[in-house]
Amino acid sequence: RRRSRQGQILRMPTPIAISLSIRVQMTKQQRLVLVISILASFVGALDGFIVNVALPAISADLGGGLAVQQWVVDAYLLTLGSFILIAGSLSDLFGRKRVLSFGLLGFGAASLLCAAAPNGTFLIIARGLQGVAGALLVPSSLAMIMSSFSGPVQSKAIGTWTAWFSIAAVTGPLLGGLIIASASWRWIFAINIAPIVVTLWLMRGIAQQKHP
Repeated sequence: RRRSRQGQILRMPTPIAISLSIRVQMTKQQRLVLVISILASFVGALDGFIVNVALPAISADLGGGLAVQQWVVDAYLLTLGSFILIAGSLSDLFGRKRVLSFGLLGFGAASLLCAAAPNGTFLIIARGLQGVAGALLVPSSLAMIMSSFSGPVQSKAIGTWTAWFSIAAVTGPLLGGLIIASASWRWIFAINIAPIVVTLWLMRGIAQQKHP
């Protein structure tokens, strides 16, 4: 918090505050789209940060030393960065809902492969596939917001989506540390299944979207 010159207390906006400010201006369908977009992008972003805490445990279990640790991170980031621009075009061609659903299914399948990895090479390949699927999540979720909102409400919806996306950077290491302390490193990938299933279930309530 900070004080203005008039002595009034100004509170910095938070994701919850932004969400509350736009709730009354959104329709039920728009709220559903926003929740789906946040969940989908949050899963992809979270996985980019949570794995960093698990690298020593992964190396101790699968071997490979520092090289495996580096490639477990880089394989995800390289494929994510390479395919993220293509994902936007795919959303326009095949529909945002379809591409987002495919990305969620692919991300879930790749997460299970990561959780079951018998060695470092298998895990690196699975992480690469996870990055490809993750590249479909962010552009498609943002595109759904762009096509479902307009005017000032659209700006606030994007602000809410961005804020929750940023929270993944903080939540990832904390959640990863808790999982490593209480269970196997494999659970950092397996836990992706729950939010993915919830998101896919919620998506049944929205219509197929192609062009805005």
